[in-house]
Amino acid sequence: MQGFNMLSTAIKAKSIFAIICIALFQEVGFADIYKYKDNEGGWVFSDKPNTGQLERTLPRTTSFNAGKKNILAILSKKYPYGGSVQYATLAVVTVQSELGSGSGFFINENCLLVTNKHVVRPANGRRWEQTRVAIAESSASFERGRLKLDNNKELLELERERLGAFRQYLNGLPEGLEKSRIEGEYIARQNRYQQNKAHIQSESEKFVMQERLFLQQKSDFNFSSSLSNVAQTFELRLKDNTRVKARLLKVSKTDDLALLTVDNCLSPFLEVASRELVYQGATVYAIGSPLGLHDQLTKGVITHVASNGIATDAQILPGNSGGPLILENGAVIGVNTLKVANKSVLNKGLGVALPIERVLFNFAEELK
Repeated sequence: MQGFNMLSTAIKAKSIFAIICIALFQEVGFADIYKYKDNEGGWVFSDKPNTGQLERTLPRTTSFNAGKKNILAILSKKYPYGGSVQYATLAVVTVQSELGSGSGFFINENCLLVTNKHVVRPANGRRWEQTRVAIAESSASFERGRLKLDNNKELLELERERLGAFRQYLNGLPEGLEKSRIEGEYIARQNRYQQNKAHIQSESEKFVMQERLFLQQKSDFNFSSSLSNVAQTFELRLKDNTRVKARLLKVSKTDDLALLTVDNCLSPFLEVASRELVYQGATVYAIGSPLGLHDQLTKGVITHVASNGIATDAQILPGNSGGPLILENGAVIGVNTLKVANKSVLNKGLGVALPIERVLFNFAEELK
């Protein structure tokens, strides 16, 4: 059924009672971790000092057992430095909520994380509304299907009664050629009745099975929607697929922004770009987890700069929301938010990011 198919594309059936296992960080031995800028101005973290030693960021120790998860050292060891853009991907995560997933990134070394508000509160977002509409349309479609099925059952019952009357008429006829001819017609009608009965029974069974699945999906969606409005903890997926828990610190009242934190950890993070580097034509990269993929990177240029948004032709897709828009030096200039819905030729395919200044304004107290 069309309505049922629409629901299937809108919602993914999943068990809301599944136990989420979170991978724990193990204590790992590390030497000094050094921090210095490369020729492009991007920060480099390494266990080997640069010529003309710069800054040591972590204390010398045989085991990092100060009670903090050392995400920075773990990822830096797994992914050797390959340039400022590649390093920036270490700070980007996938954020999983009750109704889907989005992206986010660490904004300081103490594991404060920025994402979109609609990622952690999806029951207030556009995709949630689209799913709600699809459920309503599917409910109406099932109701029409039930009425049609009931009508067909009534017609089948009427056909059965007529067939019984025909049998009685046939039994009252004298033996002969006329009775033989009419008996052949009765057999043909009886065969049609049996075929219709089998068809309606098959359709009824399929309808019941599809409706049961729909009602379960609808129940899961409603329950997940309720949870998403009050959820305070979320699962993060790091670049190396490690899962950690984050808790919600603050949601902006004015912008599509939220701030999360992973307690008691050190993280790679994105430096904030200088405003003078944000101009039309500047090369930018969008990092995130679009369309169910993980750790993806797209490239483009800034097409327009405004106080409330930075437009780019770098591909931004569902799931990129909350991820960073960065410059070639790895510094962040905005938070990817949406793809322009305007269908005009000029705007088609452009993505929009909230300027990073909105993050600093909304979360000034937490980021100070």
